[in-house]
Amino acid sequence: MNHVIRNIRKMRIDRELSQENVAFNLKISQSSYAKLESGQSRLSIDRLYQLAVYFNVPVEELLKK
Repeated sequence: MNHVIRNIRKMRIDRELSQENVAFNLKISQSSYAKLESGQSRLSIDRLYQLAVYFNVPVEELLKK
């Protein structure tokens, strides 16, 4: 699962987005998003799909090793 979190973080950074910006668009707090990105909270399948939609990529892109 760590590779998924790394992929999400890399996409955010590559797009020059703040955690706050992504969190706002997912309708969660910045601290909740930070916990997700640091692995302190569980990434649900629903949230994975929301991130794929937000980043405009197929879910498989986030799942790649």
